[in-house]
Amino acid sequence: MKNNTVIKSITAIFIFALFLAFCFDLSTQTVKNSEYCFLIICTIIVIVFFRDSFPKTLVFYTMLSGILLKFTYVLYTPVWCRQHDVVDFGAGEGHAAYMEYILSNKSLPDFDPRSVWAFFQPPLHHFISAVWMWFNIRMGVSENRMHKNVQILPLCYMCILMIVVYAMCKELNMRRGGMLVTMLAISFHPIYILMSGSINNDALAVLLTVISIYIAILWYMYPTTGKIILLAISIGLAMSAKLSSALVAPPVALLMICKCTKDTGKFKEKAKLISYLLEFIPFALIVFPLGLWWTVRNKVLFDMPANYIPEVGEQVSKRGLVPTILDVRTASPFLYMKSNGFAYDEYNLILATIKSSLFGEGDFARISAAVNVLGWILFALAVIILILHVTAMIRTCISKEAGPDPMIKMFLCAVFLTFLAGYILFAVRGANLSAMDYRYSAASIVPLAVFAGLMYDREEALGNRLLRYVLLGTSAAFAVTACLFYVTIGFYAQ
Repeated sequence: MKNNTVIKSITAIFIFALFLAFCFDLSTQTVKNSEYCFLIICTIIVIVFFRDSFPKTLVFYTMLSGILLKFTYVLYTPVWCRQHDVVDFGAGEGHAAYMEYILSNKSLPDFDPRSVWAFFQPPLHHFISAVWMWFNIRMGVSENRMHKNVQILPLCYMCILMIVVYAMCKELNMRRGGMLVTMLAISFHPIYILMSGSINNDALAVLLTVISIYIAILWYMYPTTGKIILLAISIGLAMSAKLSSALVAPPVALLMICKCTKDTGKFKEKAKLISYLLEFIPFALIVFPLGLWWTVRNKVLFDMPANYIPEVGEQVSKRGLVPTILDVRTASPFLYMKSNGFAYDEYNLILATIKSSLFGEGDFARISAAVNVLGWILFALAVIILILHVTAMIRTCISKEAGPDPMIKMFLCAVFLTFLAGYILFAVRGANLSAMDYRYSAASIVPLAVFAGLMYDREEALGNRLLRYVLLGTSAAFAVTACLFYVTIGFYAQ
């Protein structure tokens, strides 16, 4: 993808965001109003009449549909519904209060962040949200509408994420078929739909992490000092949004070492080795202060541990390693929670991983029978997709003929495994349901989706139709079912 295309796409998203904020009242919180129908009709008319100006590819329409689906979800989802540690504006605690504090005081909290719920998180997202709220106030937006407009930020983050992954696919020389498989997963994966309406710091952290992955690939392919500085900034900002984003650093470090080893003949070319080391110095000087300043500040001022995490969510009974891994009995596609009427909280890690990535911690079974059926179908398709994507990762990594560069394949595989390991460790150590929510490692879905696209292209080159049809057909079915599920939820929302 050319740089001007990326810039144009991101600019279009920002223009769309400004239109939603100041020309469209999101606070109606329903897809049944005339404004929403009129916007969808106008979008269709524009595409039909100006179709020569748009790419005539399924990938483009997949991404556009993903944007519209995320917008639909944001429209009917209140700022206090299906959120994580947000509570609500005016509540005095949670992520919403964090934003309000920065907006009101024009400064960071001057007290121990552990004393108010959610204030221990790094403040990048909350600072950006406070600035956005200040701009809304200056534009004369009502308080209720301003609070709803905060959801436009994560909506933009998740839309930009699609563009970044598309650019990544282009750099890896994916064909249209493989790119379609990848973008079906990224554009319609429920975890990104849920994040598009979540006003906590998850969406920004995931976006910056994926940007870091993309820049790392660019640096490996075309190494320059400018790219390594951009990489340091993106990782540092990701950690300033959420400290767990630091999980992307070990795979990046591995890629740097491999690149250095490859280009210097196992460190025999001293001049080239020194040039790389000189580039790594500004990288370290940027990434460590930018990523760890919040942690160091709180340790110095308030003696807050670097790994501080409060007790969150419903406590899960310890049932031993075997049932945690092997007991996959379930009577619902949604998470078992005592608060939802189940006998116990979800304790099986495999089920929690899949369920939370599809539905978060919500229970949609009581909404309607149709929603429950769609939930089961989506759950079944997710299991198949997971198997196919993991298979794609393994087949692509062990195949010498499959592109791209072996080091890039190793890097993408390391990203997935690192985030998966981080999630498992956190879930096992944390005796609460919230720790088993896969949103903490949502960035790991990107390398899996990329591997799926790479495998599709390889099978196409080899002339293997069956696996290609299965992969594309299942990906399409997953996307359509996810779309139907979250649109249907909107028509039942009050």
